[in-house]
Amino acid sequence: MSRLTARIMAIMLFPLAIFLVGLLSLDQYRTTLIQSEFVALERQGFTLARSLALAEADRDRRAARRQLSPETMTHLLPLVGLGSSLRARVFQPNGVLLADTARRSGFQPNVDIRRHQGKSWHRQTRNFLNNMVTAASGWFSPYDELPEYVERRRQRASHYAEVIAALSGEPRRALRIDRDGNLLLSVAVPVQNLRLVRGALMVSIGGGKIEKELANVNIVFLQLFAVVLLVTLGLSLYLARSITRPISRLAAAADKLRQSADMSSRLQRLPHRNDEIGRLSDSLIELTDELQKRIQATAAFAADVAHEIKNPLSSLRSATETFSRAKTAAQKKKLLAVILQDVQRLDRLISDISQASRVDTEIIEQGRDLVDFSSLIDNFLQMRAQTYSEHKLLFEKPTMQIMLRINESRIVQVIDNVLSNAISFSPKQGAVKFVLSHEVAEKKAVLDILDDGPGIPESKLDTVFKRFYSERPHGENFGEHSGLGLSIARQIVEAHNGNLTASNRLGGGTRFRLVLPTES
Repeated sequence: MSRLTARIMAIMLFPLAIFLVGLLSLDQYRTTLIQSEFVALERQGFTLARSLALAEADRDRRAARRQLSPETMTHLLPLVGLGSSLRARVFQPNGVLLADTARRSGFQPNVDIRRHQGKSWHRQTRNFLNNMVTAASGWFSPYDELPEYVERRRQRASHYAEVIAALSGEPRRALRIDRDGNLLLSVAVPVQNLRLVRGALMVSIGGGKIEKELANVNIVFLQLFAVVLLVTLGLSLYLARSITRPISRLAAAADKLRQSADMSSRLQRLPHRNDEIGRLSDSLIELTDELQKRIQATAAFAADVAHEIKNPLSSLRSATETFSRAKTAAQKKKLLAVILQDVQRLDRLISDISQASRVDTEIIEQGRDLVDFSSLIDNFLQMRAQTYSEHKLLFEKPTMQIMLRINESRIVQVIDNVLSNAISFSPKQGAVKFVLSHEVAEKKAVLDILDDGPGIPESKLDTVFKRFYSERPHGENFGEHSGLGLSIARQIVEAHNGNLTASNRLGGGTRFRLVLPTES
């Protein structure tokens, strides 16, 4: 994974991960609080039930009755405590409600009158935020599906599953939710002496303490979320500055370059960046520079082609106009020979131009093969020995194989072009020597082609590789060479990531050096 991708993913996933973990942890914290409250409530229930059982045992010493006495309420109130948030209810074995600490006499509930106090904006905001987080955490919470608690006027044991279980001698817990959405915890335990169940005690308490504790946690969670949000916004701004601004600058520079008529203009280089955008900027600059070079080369090539074609066309035009005024057969024959020579020159020139324009494309399309370079040169020289029988072709090769991954036909064309150029400048019975060596450390194959010709002027050693440059030996007819042979040869070699140069030998003659990378 690239550094830029990792940076984007970390920034985007960090707030989401914190938020999800916070919600899950909040739900887990609520479960822990409820379990702790149940344990405390159950402990209080067993204590109250044991006290009631002992009181009933003292009251009825003669015979054990399977019921509770009506005086249970007088014992229950002091045990629970006046004004306590804990509510206790006692049920007879037949399911009748015997006592309820929320009702002092009969079925009249206690009424607690308090002065209503207005909520400050700070508390209202706190409640709003708490409700918002509670609603969000409800997506992961199972407590939204709790049964609703209904306060009936006449209550029986059959209304509460936990009381039915307690009457059978098994303590049980129950969790409900009231109409206001608050939790209600209840525990029912049997009131028994030895193995005799006299009734059931149900103790319940509201979840106000739990809700208050959760509200505090919610506020802390929101504060953490606000901090994470601010950090995320800061990182997002940094990310926007580090990505969108340079890309926008590159786009603007590219549009400006596209609309500019100045072919020498370049893309504006961005400040040094050691990431993908920096590499993108460098690649775009190199790409535009290379495109501009190719466009300029194409324009120069077209101008050279037009210039080279114009010469034989002018000669053709002159010979054609003169042909109509020729009077003798000898003059007409001479003019026809000139016309034929110019047509052949045009045909050769157009063929070489077409070949030069297809070099790069054909090398890419045809692919490259792994070739023994020494055997390739040896076979080529044996074939050309018959063509150039008036010259000696010598080959000095190493003992080991030199493997190259090349386009074989194109490299043979390079060697043939250089050889034909060397032959044209070498005297008859002269020698053209091929010397092949292997630079193992640099992983390069070096082929030197040496001739016995007059050499090349020092100022022309690089010019000979330019298009349409032709400086031929004395006595050779003008126009027999297009001046593209060495240019095409260098173009092929550079397409193979190699190099082709010319130099003069100390003892006379020319040295053409072909350097190609070897296969590892």
